[in-house]
Amino acid sequence: MRFLKNTLLSLIIFSNTCFGKEFDKLFVVLEPIESVSQIEKSLNNSFNVMIYRLSGSDSPSNIWRIINAGNARKNFIKSYSIKNIDNQSYLEVNFDKNLLIEVFKELSIPVLSTSRPIILFLIEIDSGNDEPYYLTNSQNNSELDILLKNYLKNESTLRGIFLEIPELDLIDVNQLINFEKLIDIEDIIKEKYIFDELIKVKISKTGIDQWSIVGDINMTVNERDFINPFIEQFKKHTKTTINKMLEENVINTSINGIINISVANINSYQDYETSRKVIENFVGLRDIDISRFDIDTVFYKLGIYGDFDSIVKEISESNFFEIVSQYKDNSEININFVR
Repeated sequence: MRFLKNTLLSLIIFSNTCFGKEFDKLFVVLEPIESVSQIEKSLNNSFNVMIYRLSGSDSPSNIWRIINAGNARKNFIKSYSIKNIDNQSYLEVNFDKNLLIEVFKELSIPVLSTSRPIILFLIEIDSGNDEPYYLTNSQNNSELDILLKNYLKNESTLRGIFLEIPELDLIDVNQLINFEKLIDIEDIIKEKYIFDELIKVKISKTGIDQWSIVGDINMTVNERDFINPFIEQFKKHTKTTINKMLEENVINTSINGIINISVANINSYQDYETSRKVIENFVGLRDIDISRFDIDTVFYKLGIYGDFDSIVKEISESNFFEIVSQYKDNSEININFVR
């Protein structure tokens, strides 16, 4: 029996990249803009988003700590330009990673790595009017669908985390719904998707103005306005999950170290440029120097924030590298570049 197609694709709401835990444009913020008169406001908003992303906290307290320490928002901006994406104008703002991390370090603000958790949402909706369905990107069956997806998109952009929903076809949905009691849905989803946390929610209308929500969120709503109380609880549960998972990605900037790494499978100058750029984008990187070259391998000495394990985590969850060996006692990591 085919429960899920091998070719299932998942929507990554946070970015247009493929599956992966490393967000390679962590220090680039796209802020909607309607006219050039709004540039200053958009720059300020993008700075706020950048601080939320890097700290993992959606509290404005870190923003004010940075500003009150005498830092101007514009000092952290390397460049900005207006982009047109799907007929919508955005201000693309590039931030200075090294300056941000240095200020975070001075103010003892936690820093999160580029490696970000993936949360997958499996949401089944039975309104009682139509056939039950799962929330997907390709269809909007109700106001609830739109509100859920807009929230996930905005929250993932703000917090710098991957929030995904599966893209299921009619056969997949039919099998999941009809054989729900006979199969372990989570085991099957694990075979098809890469994720760190699965949030399952089943929403059912049980009577006139009566709704039942079970799964990772459990509640009943006995009133005409079902959507607002549910969305409020959904946001609360999602934020709690995000906070818990981001805590595991904190880099201790009070610790500095030196490690030696070798990057093999470098067969062209483009390979060298690409692989070095990926390393330079690691939040835990303080500085980088080439030690030597050897045929298809480049050897680096890296100055890092945090400890050996934190940089290993960033490397291991990069789409561009695979770790061949690591020696903590010698502060040495050997990796292959993956095209």
